[in-house]
Amino acid sequence: MLDFERLYKITDMKNWKEAYTEEIEKLDQLYQEEERLYYEMYSEGKQSKKLSEITTLKYETMTNERLLETLSTWRKKLWNNKIWKRRLDVFISKMKEEALDSHPEVVKIQQELQKNLMESKFSLNGKEYNLGLVHSNIMENPDRAIRKKLFLESKKIGKNNEKLFRVLIQTRNQLAKEQGFMNYYHFRCSQKEMNMNTFIKEMKDIIEHSGETLAEWNQKIMMKFGWDKIHHYDQYFSAFHFNTIQNPAFTSNRMEEVLSDIVNSLGISMDQIPVKIECMEIPYGGFCMNINPNDLRLIVNKRDSYSVFLSGIHELGHVLDGHFSSYRYPELYRFYSSIAAEAIAELFQTIITDRDFLKKNFEIQDDVLTQITEINQLTDITMLKMNYFHSLVEFELYNAPERSMQDIADESYQCVFGYEGEAFHPASEMFYIENPAFFQDYNYALAIRDMIREKFQVTSLYKETYLFKKLVNTFIKPNQQYSWNQRLEKLCGEPHSFAYLTNTVKAMKTH
Repeated sequence: MLDFERLYKITDMKNWKEAYTEEIEKLDQLYQEEERLYYEMYSEGKQSKKLSEITTLKYETMTNERLLETLSTWRKKLWNNKIWKRRLDVFISKMKEEALDSHPEVVKIQQELQKNLMESKFSLNGKEYNLGLVHSNIMENPDRAIRKKLFLESKKIGKNNEKLFRVLIQTRNQLAKEQGFMNYYHFRCSQKEMNMNTFIKEMKDIIEHSGETLAEWNQKIMMKFGWDKIHHYDQYFSAFHFNTIQNPAFTSNRMEEVLSDIVNSLGISMDQIPVKIECMEIPYGGFCMNINPNDLRLIVNKRDSYSVFLSGIHELGHVLDGHFSSYRYPELYRFYSSIAAEAIAELFQTIITDRDFLKKNFEIQDDVLTQITEINQLTDITMLKMNYFHSLVEFELYNAPERSMQDIADESYQCVFGYEGEAFHPASEMFYIENPAFFQDYNYALAIRDMIREKFQVTSLYKETYLFKKLVNTFIKPNQQYSWNQRLEKLCGEPHSFAYLTNTVKAMKTH
């Protein structure tokens, strides 16, 4: 039903704007249908042929050179209209991105890799595992020997898919070079309005300036668990289980009840939020799908632990971001900034250590609250380093796609953590396949979180109705009418800075 071709023939500005808006709304319906089908694939294992049809239609639309030329022409005519210029800038930018990501060859390889990873299974000690169960066990299983065996099996899956993943990387790189970029990773960073080389420098600075704190935590972890080294398969487990929180209230079937309390504390009724909340076995902590402001899906890994609520609260941030973001201009809603979205989610995640929240929902005593605060500090440090590690691995994969992927992962692990350690195989990481060049966004988001907390003198969002309204009006609702940095500067009074995050990490001394 798409008919962007009619835009070529219209010369009257008013008529052209109306036609453009109608076509954008139809295109957004296509994106919504795609999101619904992906949700069914993740939640019910349904493989729909319609997905490939939608992908083909998107590709034909987003790679249409005549459409791109028409939009660029009208952008020049509307250069002094800020809203229309931004709408066209965002759409043109997305067209360039989709030209790469929806390319038939890329999609073919990507879908084959997704299928391979989702269907990969192996048996260990008489039990069958998929990558979702591996992920859960890496985070939760106290048996280090089992975690290591599962980790090694997942590396075999990665090794088996390395050749195909390399083809995906090389294909993405070639398409990016045709658009004038050094490689695909540099292309994606330009789309995000951030610089990867600057990011790496900032991360090195944080590690250098926080060296004493990081070293103290490493020693404390190794003493706590009796290890002589912290491997990749130890990182998440040690962060979430440094202190064992024995509380039967941390069960995933309470997720909706707990998230409702958070929403209510912000002066909103959960009945107003059109979200479906589910727990299921997935190969990561959780995810959110914002199909439109009135159709939101929140999914968390099905496990009973403190960490599942950490993931759930993070995803709640995405839900509220998706609900309160303006839908007036569908392209500005759909083609959102991942850095801005993750910043809201990270700010929500701070609620997991809020004293009032924990006492009300889990009847936490003060001694346990101290333990949770300690876990949260370690989690921040761990996620900062792991996000940096994963982004550095991926960055190097695109810089040198011919190299051994395992070598890149091992070298990056040593670079980030300061010592050799058993590192994962990149081709076992679904995130690299589905959400390329994404991990650094989480650390940008952490930095935004700490800027906001410092500027508004809060530790979490729980019961902070004034700050939440300010966030909605200044940061969430405007969405891509402004860049993520412009919105942040309006909210905080200064451009994005990693200085506040550095201060947070340095202050996390062990006791």
